[in-house]
Amino acid sequence: MTVPPLFEWQTVAVVVGLAAVVALVVAVALVAGLSRRGRSDWESWLASRSPRGGDRSS
Repeated sequence: MTVPPLFEWQTVAVVVGLAAVVALVVAVALVAGLSRRGRSDWESWLASRSPRGGDRSS
């Protein structure tokens, strides 16, 4: 029995393509959720460490 060289590669390509699309949608949803939340925990932490009153001696 002879198997063609590209046997079932169409299925593999479709699965990989769908996985890439799902990953892209999840990434966009996460970024949209983070930007909608306002200030991140990191920005809040930085703001708590910065001096009050604008005294920025360099």
